[in-house]
Amino acid sequence: MSEQKRTPSMQRVMDASTGLQRTMKTRDAIMVGVGGTLGTGIFLSSGDVLANAGPGGAIVAYLLGGFIIWLMTACLGELSAAMPVAGSMQAYCTEFINPAMGFTIGWVNWLGGAITITTQIVASAIIMKNIIPSVSTFVWILLFAAILFGANFFAAGKYGNVSFYFASLKIVLIIAFVLVGAGMIFFGLGVGEPVGLGNYTANGGFFPKGLAGVGAVFLSAFYAFGGTEMIAATAGEIKKEEDIPKAVNWTLFLLLGAYVVAMMVLIALLPWDQADLNGSPFAYVFRHAGMHGAELFVNIFVLTSALTSGNYFVYACTRYLWSLAKFDQAPKACAKTSKNGVPIVALSISMAFALLGIISEFVAEDTVYKMLIYLIGGCNVFMYTVICICQYRFRKRFYAEGGKDEDLKYRVPYPITPILGVIGYLAVLVMSLMDPGEAVTFYICIPIYTAIYIVAHFYTKKKGVKAVNIDM
Repeated sequence: MSEQKRTPSMQRVMDASTGLQRTMKTRDAIMVGVGGTLGTGIFLSSGDVLANAGPGGAIVAYLLGGFIIWLMTACLGELSAAMPVAGSMQAYCTEFINPAMGFTIGWVNWLGGAITITTQIVASAIIMKNIIPSVSTFVWILLFAAILFGANFFAAGKYGNVSFYFASLKIVLIIAFVLVGAGMIFFGLGVGEPVGLGNYTANGGFFPKGLAGVGAVFLSAFYAFGGTEMIAATAGEIKKEEDIPKAVNWTLFLLLGAYVVAMMVLIALLPWDQADLNGSPFAYVFRHAGMHGAELFVNIFVLTSALTSGNYFVYACTRYLWSLAKFDQAPKACAKTSKNGVPIVALSISMAFALLGIISEFVAEDTVYKMLIYLIGGCNVFMYTVICICQYRFRKRFYAEGGKDEDLKYRVPYPITPILGVIGYLAVLVMSLMDPGEAVTFYICIPIYTAIYIVAHFYTKKKGVKAVNIDM
């Protein structure tokens, strides 16, 4: 295959970063996106989506969330295929917007990941509360925080194929739930009489909360797709470049299919007004059916899923903060490593966010968990909007520098895709501001991100910061 032609701005990004080797199989890249995204966003947070939007609202929320996530992923896929570099988002923002935005994205990305660590620990505590109700939430949070800290302090990075197998198990659980659920709905499997589809219209109908219900849960549904950008990040490593569109599209298709089909089965089996954030709605289905062995299995699996996801984010956030420090975009102390090469200061700071979960001892766990996923949603809305803007400005400059469509290995419809992406994320912002609970998230996020950008503007102007290689 001929070498891709690069315009001057594309080459600047490549020169500032190290290129990646194309050794990843397409199916493995798809697994990175699917397995890395499936988690508590569907196994736990779907309870909040169903309870506050009702049957129809939950399905619409996931469909809309999947569509606007695809817009961002497609944009990032084009950028990654054209300029396969490590630390891609920061490098693209630096080149195609300005260095201050690259600096800001780096910190927002770390912040979102650090909050995710806390979210996974609180989710684990919620699940354990269902398994062993007598033990305090405070105990579980300290225990899980210590486990994640120890796993990264003593054996950081030694994951091998474990992540692949856990990703596969998540998909297997979804398939098993759909099959068993279909048996319960149509044949009465394990419950005697067929459950039927009555729950779709019972207790207020298909849209009991109206369209307002969709807006009230959109950040929760949006959170379920968080991490999808990982498939685009593999674009520079996929062995067959022509398979990049297939990898991006199949990842989103599989995720959207898994979420919508699983929700359709869940809605039929669990009355929407019995769902909540105090446990996994998937486990509730088996509890109500008297299948306690299956309920325990689901709870243990969701617990494992939350902790493995938390472990990934501890590892990633630690290295990300260390990298920022190495390139003078964070305090130099964060670059300090232990004798066995672990960035101990960066690890400690990243894990400090886990202590926020202790609030769950004094405030209801589901309230804390919901606020955390809203904060992550706020981070993602900002980052994904910026990605779409980057792709728009990249293509505009690409044409101005003499580039042609056929020079791009992977391209999205332009300019409609990035424009729809920005409009979509602005719509998420507007819908969220209309809901008092979700609006608080943006009242917190907007001032923080603005402050980071202002500091970054003066810092990068003074230091002359350029695109750097931040390799997680």
